[in-house]
Amino acid sequence: MKKYVLLHKSEMAMLSGLIVLIEALTVYGSVLNADILNALIAHNFAQFMKNVALLLTVWLLVVLTEYIEGVYQEVVIQNIDISIRNNIAKLLIQKSYSEYNAKPYGVYESWINNDIQVINEQGLSPLFVVIQGAVGTVFAVLTLIKYHWSLALVALVLAGLIILLPKIFDKKLAEKNLKLTQGNERFVNRTQDVLSAFNLLYAFQTLHLLVDGIKESSKLIKTAYVNRSKFQIAVQVTGFMGNVVSQVILIGLSGILAFQRLVKIGTINAVGSLAGNIFNSLGNMSNFLGMIRGTRPIFAKYPLIDDQPADTDLRPHAKQLLTAPAVLQTKDLSFSYDAKKPILNHVNLTFLRNKKYLILGESGAGKSTLLKLLAGYIPGYQGQILLDGMSLTEYRPAEISRRLLYLDQSPQVLQTTVRNNLSLGAQFSDQQLIEALLKMKLIQSVDEGKDYLNLDIGESGKNFSGGQIQRLALARGLIREIPVMLIDEGTSAIDEQTAVQIEMALLKNPKLTLIMISHTPHPQTEKLFDKVIHFS
Repeated sequence: MKKYVLLHKSEMAMLSGLIVLIEALTVYGSVLNADILNALIAHNFAQFMKNVALLLTVWLLVVLTEYIEGVYQEVVIQNIDISIRNNIAKLLIQKSYSEYNAKPYGVYESWINNDIQVINEQGLSPLFVVIQGAVGTVFAVLTLIKYHWSLALVALVLAGLIILLPKIFDKKLAEKNLKLTQGNERFVNRTQDVLSAFNLLYAFQTLHLLVDGIKESSKLIKTAYVNRSKFQIAVQVTGFMGNVVSQVILIGLSGILAFQRLVKIGTINAVGSLAGNIFNSLGNMSNFLGMIRGTRPIFAKYPLIDDQPADTDLRPHAKQLLTAPAVLQTKDLSFSYDAKKPILNHVNLTFLRNKKYLILGESGAGKSTLLKLLAGYIPGYQGQILLDGMSLTEYRPAEISRRLLYLDQSPQVLQTTVRNNLSLGAQFSDQQLIEALLKMKLIQSVDEGKDYLNLDIGESGKNFSGGQIQRLALARGLIREIPVMLIDEGTSAIDEQTAVQIEMALLKNPKLTLIMISHTPHPQTEKLFDKVIHFS
């Protein structure tokens, strides 16, 4: 957490300044309490009224400053949250396709949602309480010296004990926090799974499974929260006991000093108030310090990283290979998800530049796996895959994506406009976008184009049909003029007439190398492929 706080050091400095002002005013209020009592004992009415007016002014300033500090504290917390989420996003985009998909999406959602909530509740909010307690303690101890040195000395000794004693729970609290964040990951993943299956359960009238799934997940997360609370409460109780005993000791000491006429009687008022400032803060501080230390395992999951330079340039030797006749080759390629059952076994294929290939075969024969391997999505294969004459493992992911595009039969879309789904942050003119829409038969004329580009696709593409989404995905590739397209059932959801027209456009593109999987090839286009490969 320290690194994230330092990223926002100017905001933290301003917030700390507000806290210092609040604590200075609060301690001054305690001094005024003593002065009011002393003026009353001395029957000094004018001084009494002056101190009462000052006390009222001080507390009005405290209220105003606390309001400003509270609002600004939330601003700082949210800014730090943004930095944490930004860092998590950077870590995620550094993962390969297989690394990212090794975990369910629910895990990553838990990182940027549940983990952030835990960090806010147990890391950032307590941090500001600790700062407030430390500042208040310093001011209070310095003020106690003004009355008698022994009061300050005893206060320091008791403060040390209150802070150190609850540390015995630190290790267990950190363990429980880690188990809680892991439990949150499983909870989000499980609830996402059952919620996304509503349509399936509805069709078979087994919706009770949705209720059962959420209930069982809730029971598991309940256990994690209760186990963590046991140690949090133990820390709180320890701090509370230290707080109560310390205040009584300090007030008792001030009474003894008053009996010995070493301090004025009004000092008891000030000491009682200052002891409350010190030990109420320290009682909470020991608890909050334990909570803050307990967030370390969460931060360990995603260490702070520096911005990475954009991967924009091809390697010089890779550029020179763009004219190689064989764009893709597999040499003795074997792959298996399960060592007992290989999916691909010693496959040798050559795909020539600008040629068109159709891959046929039964479901489960390894066709989709082959395309994912060719696209660099899946590591851990045996043999070789060559792209433009060079081993696929020697390319950076950005280099591969500039040379080939993999499209599966269920492409993803963003919850935004058609324009943004086509451009994905790149700069294309409306004319370029509209031409791509026309080629994919999404619009019938240029006049329709601008309105169509502004259509909202909706959450998970709910405003569009499966066929429209497949055509949008194809348009993304065409507009970028990526030289190699690997299409896995890319027209399966499109009506036959439109699918044939789209496939014709792809097959007649002289600058495109096309490798396409189909379970139901169209007779009108099958004969236009340069080669048909049968998988068994």
